[in-house]
Amino acid sequence: MTEQTLIRSSPIDALRGLLATSVVCHHFVVTYHWKISGEWERPQSDILNNMGVVPVSLFFMITGFLFFGKIYRKNPEWGSILRSRIQRVMPLYLFVVLMVFVISVIKTGCVMNGDTRGLIKAMISWGLFVGSSFNGSVESVHMTSGAHWTLRYEWLFYCSLPIVAAFFNMKWYGKYCFLSMLALGLAIPGVYAGLVVPKLALLFFIGFAPVIIKINFPEFLPLAKGRLSSLVVLVFIVSAMFMGQGYSIIQMLALGVPFIMIALGNNVFGVLDSRGLKALGEVSYSIYLTHGLILYILFSVLEVFSFEEGGVLQYSAWLPVVLTLVAVCSIVTFSVIEKPFILVRNKKMPVLS
Repeated sequence: MTEQTLIRSSPIDALRGLLATSVVCHHFVVTYHWKISGEWERPQSDILNNMGVVPVSLFFMITGFLFFGKIYRKNPEWGSILRSRIQRVMPLYLFVVLMVFVISVIKTGCVMNGDTRGLIKAMISWGLFVGSSFNGSVESVHMTSGAHWTLRYEWLFYCSLPIVAAFFNMKWYGKYCFLSMLALGLAIPGVYAGLVVPKLALLFFIGFAPVIIKINFPEFLPLAKGRLSSLVVLVFIVSAMFMGQGYSIIQMLALGVPFIMIALGNNVFGVLDSRGLKALGEVSYSIYLTHGLILYILFSVLEVFSFEEGGVLQYSAWLPVVLTLVAVCSIVTFSVIEKPFILVRNKKMPVLS
């Protein structure tokens, strides 16, 4: 764990570790059903499904919180913000896509099919965080457990920041606002294609609330950190976990209540002060983006478990192994891929995440 992570007091860092781990467990379950039924689909259990939905919803709120805090009543350096996002997000993503390509080629007999047009289309698709078949492998998109889809929304939010800042700061940012509107305009076809769901923007907007409260209503901070507030956090999160329709407006608003309290400093009875969770939080992006590769390599390449002969209980025994492997591999990818770019970025500008 870096010194900077240790000295940060925000429970958000520990929350990230919990959320990323929950997503791994969710896709562990999805992988089982996929191998049994042949269909990649949500679990029938609302709780098991929400182990993926709730963390993603809160991750989007975290993004909204962090970046709105960098632009609200400030004079943002837009070039630096864009550069920081590229350096922070893209190196690991490109590594994961490269791994997907390599594994796809291996799964298709280590022979390239020679379809140059198909390869270019696949590269564009992955570049837009949609995903596609590599070398004719229909399983390519499952090698990330589909986790890459959230980056599509993250980047749309980053592109919207100049417009958001113009609205809240009552200031026009010239070419940056124009480019922001252009980028959002280009995303409109994605709405009609079902690749962009506009209502998910509410999750980022909810993340604005703690920033506004901190700056304009600081007298509410002690209330948000109290033990009663910790109880409210647990009640609302548990309630959201039982909701049948993931990403519904009601679920988003229900999750907004505990998120606002956590972002304002609530540690949920001390749980989010855990050094271990903060350490997981530091490598949470690696956990989130690489766990699909671990699941696929274990159960589809190495085939360490027989789904024809083994049952749910036998499969469940592999969860600790998966969590351990994901954690170890994430520490490696964070140290080798993520951290060097973070250090380069930090020499030029303040930390953004």
